[in-house]
Amino acid sequence: MKTGIRKLIQYRVVLLATALVWAAGCDRLTTGTGGDLERNTDYRRARNAEAAGDFHVAEVFYNKTLRAIPNAGQAHLEFGVLCDEKLGDPITAIYHYRQFLELEPNSERRQVVEGYIERAKLSLAAKLPVATGTDPGELLRLQSENSALRQENANLRAHAVEPERVTNVVASVGNPPPVVMTNLPSNAVRTHTVQKSDTLFSIAVKYYGARSAWEKIYTANRANLPSKDQLKIGQQLVIP
Repeated sequence: MKTGIRKLIQYRVVLLATALVWAAGCDRLTTGTGGDLERNTDYRRARNAEAAGDFHVAEVFYNKTLRAIPNAGQAHLEFGVLCDEKLGDPITAIYHYRQFLELEPNSERRQVVEGYIERAKLSLAAKLPVATGTDPGELLRLQSENSALRQENANLRAHAVEPERVTNVVASVGNPPPVVMTNLPSNAVRTHTVQKSDTLFSIAVKYYGARSAWEKIYTANRANLPSKDQLKIGQQLVIP
């Protein structure tokens, strides 16, 4: 009788140990470590689509990645930047930035990401309809701060968010030389006719050799551009 009880206890111990090992294995699959993330097919597709300029396709694959590996802090950060800078969705961007900070509270990029959150908040405030009684000067201040933060964070990002990735993307896509205009009369005005794939960023690179110069072009054409993302094919832009 005692032998039967002993065997039963041993059997239950083995079952418990097996269950613990299985649970630990499942936990490792959802921790979002670098190795798990790099092996994820949807994550690789998201990054490839983003590098190719297919931002909405990248959005789909980032969502699939985070459903499979919800604790992947790096994927949250990259998706946040995509929503913030390419998709014009500051609310979603703020959510993913905060997820990154929660998952990686000791990251050396914490201060930069906190800056991204503040920038996205200002971007959201600037998009809200102006309510009756809103101080126009306050709205203008928010918009000015938004522009300044975008420039500052563009500089910070080059040193904080995967510099090796930025280098690889530039190498694969190519960095066309700026257009040099010579022998122009002093009062000549440069113009650019918007093509199908043009963005303010690509136009800035073409004429100035730097993406950050998009704001200069946007400011010079504010009367005809409701926003930086609403270019029309065939539209004439002044290049200051």
